[in-house]
Amino acid sequence: MNARIEAEQIRHIYSQTPFYVPVVLAGALLVTFMLWPATTAAIAIVWCALIWLIYVGLWFLYRRWKQAVKINDDVIRSWAVPYIIMGWLATAVWGSAGFLFFHADSIVYQSLLFAILVMGASAITATSTAYSPTFYSVVLMLLPLIVRLLFEGDQVYLLLAVGLFLFMVMLFLLHRNSHAFYAASLKQRFINEALASELALQKDIAEQANADKSKFLAAASHDLRQPLYALNLFLGELRQIGHDEKKRERVIEQLDYSVNGMYDLFTGVLDVSRYDSRVVDAEIKRFCIDDLLREFCDEYALRADAKSLRFHCVSSSAIIESDILLLRRIVRNLLENAIRYTNKGGILLGCRRKKQFILLQVLDMGVGIAPENLQSIFEAFQQLGEADEKQNKGVGLGLSVVKQLSSVLGHELSVESVFGKGSVFSLRIPLADEKQITNQTEYQHEPIVDKLKNAKILFLGGEENDSLIKELLLSWGCDVLDGDEETCVPNIILVENNINKSFDVFEKISALRLLYGKHIQCVLIVEDLHKEIEEQAKKDSINIFKKTVNPVRLATLLRFLLMK
Repeated sequence: MNARIEAEQIRHIYSQTPFYVPVVLAGALLVTFMLWPATTAAIAIVWCALIWLIYVGLWFLYRRWKQAVKINDDVIRSWAVPYIIMGWLATAVWGSAGFLFFHADSIVYQSLLFAILVMGASAITATSTAYSPTFYSVVLMLLPLIVRLLFEGDQVYLLLAVGLFLFMVMLFLLHRNSHAFYAASLKQRFINEALASELALQKDIAEQANADKSKFLAAASHDLRQPLYALNLFLGELRQIGHDEKKRERVIEQLDYSVNGMYDLFTGVLDVSRYDSRVVDAEIKRFCIDDLLREFCDEYALRADAKSLRFHCVSSSAIIESDILLLRRIVRNLLENAIRYTNKGGILLGCRRKKQFILLQVLDMGVGIAPENLQSIFEAFQQLGEADEKQNKGVGLGLSVVKQLSSVLGHELSVESVFGKGSVFSLRIPLADEKQITNQTEYQHEPIVDKLKNAKILFLGGEENDSLIKELLLSWGCDVLDGDEETCVPNIILVENNINKSFDVFEKISALRLLYGKHIQCVLIVEDLHKEIEEQAKKDSINIFKKTVNPVRLATLLRFLLMK
């Protein structure tokens, strides 16, 4: 602020130059003419010539300053130095008149000289209110005359010298007050300008936020109408189907798809609103990144296998500083997009060290992103491209949530992509000291999973994905039984049936319940749901779970059954 005030003061003294220089040049000629008899012609001519030389130089300095395209606050002080030097030289020449033009035998010339120098000192005070370095030259204007009066030794001259000195002191006091007032007014002006700029900026931000919110609500309203409209159509079709079970199953499946779409939309909208309003605070702790990576290995290996994709997770021993819950949400959203928009090839989750940071990266061989869309993909309701027709396309909020969460965490988010070949999403996370790792990461697993720890699950697999489901259960901390331990009673019986029209599976479940107890909850995983199987499952109080297995929904169902 002080530097800006000084820069404005320098601009002010320069801006006065074209007004007082012509007056001073004319005044120098007039003074020379009036005091010509008080000294020699040579002294008078040289004195007037010096005045003109200095002030013409000031004029040309002003013209150079005026022609400069733009002088910023950082370099304007360099313009003040020559101005101050020339101003002090000019005042010294004016003050020398107190010696050169003093006529000891003429009270008229003495009075005239006294009046000229007092008016000159007053003019300096008036024109230098803004800038003190130029004002201080007033000493050179009055001091020679004060000294000359003291040399006379007469009492009257002594009193005049004292009076002139007191006048100079008064000018200093007047300048101090006027300069302080001027500087304060400048400071207040700059504060007001800053407030006005901040207000204009906040107004623009508020207007942009309002426009973005309107756009957001319009997009949400549009996307919400689609599943609602579909629900209305499917309900109307369902009323007219009659007893055609195949059509009924198809419509029910479409209804389920629409309801899930609405649920995803509402969840995404609420998440975006929460993160956008900053009601979520990050709880930064130190933990091993591998604790987070392991959570996704089994789940997304299963998800990728269901789409015939390769999924590879690279472990890392790096200790990072972040909020594990928010970071988990970011990685999950990135993996969901990778799964959704990758139809062949593979997906890689891993880390790369880069100085004092790691890059947590999700690489996919999906549809890729066009260069012009690399920034817009982080806006709400923007979608990367066309998803697999068998895959839920999503509502376009996942990456918007990722961007907001990375902002909350202070982690830099970047994306690189080659259209048609794949994308790499990178999150820059600071590394932490391995000796200061927080020993509280174990309880931070998602609530859906931690309730399954030590749950006894009797699992009877089918032909294809039984090992993957078993590994998934083990990763959740479940005790997986194979049916040979007759003394160990399971909490839940989980059966995968690949022969959907065979009732052997129900006989097997009945035999297991007879062995362990009829109260045991059962889950049957089926490829396609037929009416006969549904009726028999309802009759035997067996929960139906359709393929492909969604790990989150399966964990939720198991947790619900354990609470019964």
